[in-house]
Amino acid sequence: MLVVCVLVQVILMRDAAWFPDIILIMVVFTGIFRGGTEALALGIVAGLLRGSFSVGTLPLDILIFPLVGVMSAALARMFYRQNPAIQVLITSAALAAVVAAHTLYLNVVSGNDVALSFVFMNSLWTLALTVILSPLIFLMLRPLWSEN
Repeated sequence: MLVVCVLVQVILMRDAAWFPDIILIMVVFTGIFRGGTEALALGIVAGLLRGSFSVGTLPLDILIFPLVGVMSAALARMFYRQNPAIQVLITSAALAAVVAAHTLYLNVVSGNDVALSFVFMNSLWTLALTVILSPLIFLMLRPLWSEN
């Protein structure tokens, strides 16, 4: 399922700025509903796949996505994971971690704060849709990835 998500995101995000980050949603879903170990493993693979399409952030993606998966699993243990508001909260925390890590990394690499704020403003639709649609996407993923 992750490979399909990566291909869909790479193909559709190239043409549509309003497409949610389904790779991140998949890692957060795994953390919430499958646990930290599976989220860690999926996060490493997701970071590698996502980073391979954006080679400049490959080392960061390999590091941040497993951390996001484990963070999602830890937060899901503290709250009722079936609650859509909690799912939005966990997705927001994961997205904030990814955006902060990418911003810091790109600032160190490029040293250009103005370009970073421009990129961030252009991705607001993606960020908003990722958070808002996450409970709906989780609802669709649950039957596909049963807890057998």
